[in-house]
Amino acid sequence: MKTNKIKWMLVALILVIFQMSTVSANQELISTTVVGKGKPIILIHGMACAPEVWDEFVEKYKTKNELHLVRIKGFGNGEKGEANHYLEEVKNELIAYVKENKLNKPTLIGHSMGGFLGLWAAAEAPDVFGKIVSVDGVPYFPVLVMPGITAETAKAVSSQMTTAMSKMSPEAAKANQEMMIASMIATEEKRPKVVEMGIKSNPAVIGQAYGEMYTTDIRPLMDKIKVPVLVFGSWAAYETYGSTKESVEKNMDDQLKTIPEYKLLIAESAYHFVFYDEPEWFYSELDTFLN
Repeated sequence: MKTNKIKWMLVALILVIFQMSTVSANQELISTTVVGKGKPIILIHGMACAPEVWDEFVEKYKTKNELHLVRIKGFGNGEKGEANHYLEEVKNELIAYVKENKLNKPTLIGHSMGGFLGLWAAAEAPDVFGKIVSVDGVPYFPVLVMPGITAETAKAVSSQMTTAMSKMSPEAAKANQEMMIASMIATEEKRPKVVEMGIKSNPAVIGQAYGEMYTTDIRPLMDKIKVPVLVFGSWAAYETYGSTKESVEKNMDDQLKTIPEYKLLIAESAYHFVFYDEPEWFYSELDTFLN
């Protein structure tokens, strides 16, 4: 009798543990798809995008690299994770992913928000990654368009943006996405795919992430990065606002200059999606850096 009671208690305990682990897994904000074989590269998409943004990259590198395509919950999909600081949790999960899977000094490549996350992860885990590539992502992007803004003064802007985006109607969200992508991708035929990713994204998650980009300044952490960094920048989309290639280069360099080993390259004509607008130049420079 006593033996049966103990047996059922053990079964109940196992079920509780299983349920706890299931809840925990559901709370994870990132998942990955692994393609190819070779030296590991982790690819992180940008705001309101999905791993499919790297499709051309995958075709070029899958025969020589093991590509870990990161999918963030709520980006390019309607899912919604819960986190007080969404991007910080994603950064922490990226670091944990490399450690748990025992990846040997992977290169981390991120676009825009993904580049920001890559720089942040490398600063907080300086011995985990081998190289960092940021495609038009900097430690604190708001200052590029709003000189003098700080994470503190941006709180009001952040709050308004988070609320506005989370309450946007589907029609308004689509129109907004089309307008934004037109200013981010110069190559017109590349736009619909990225617009669709944005439409499929969870507006509450994107609103929160945008807000956090305004209130998270990681410039003071850049001197902690101990691995080589390559940053691709763009300027052409901002020419109508008075920006020049030289002014954008200086603004970006000011944010990166405390990184011990880095290289900044500014595209000639590409908009924000540099790998779409100047692919030959992008992949040539990337190959040089990786090799």
